[in-house]
Amino acid sequence: MRQLTIEVDDTVYALLEVLTNGEYAPESVEDVVLKLIDHAQQGVYRPGAWERDWLIQAFGDDWTAFLEAGDPYGRRDCEHVFQRPRRRNR
Repeated sequence: MRQLTIEVDDTVYALLEVLTNGEYAPESVEDVVLKLIDHAQQGVYRPGAWERDWLIQAFGDDWTAFLEAGDPYGRRDCEHVFQRPRRRNR
């Protein structure tokens, strides 16, 4: 497993902390970031997901050329539903 360490200034932290308020809100800023990561990865591997449009708005769509049919988590018979990072030729 890979690990990410993220540092943000107090203003960014306070802005993200607002997302911890509400009945169904994550409990901490760390949980907010983990939820954002989860939605981002879903947008990468699920072409029909609302998150895909969100990612294209934020990052453009060039990255979609680096995907191929298949489930990144190794589930079978998902080629028509999911995409994974394109495998490199060996």
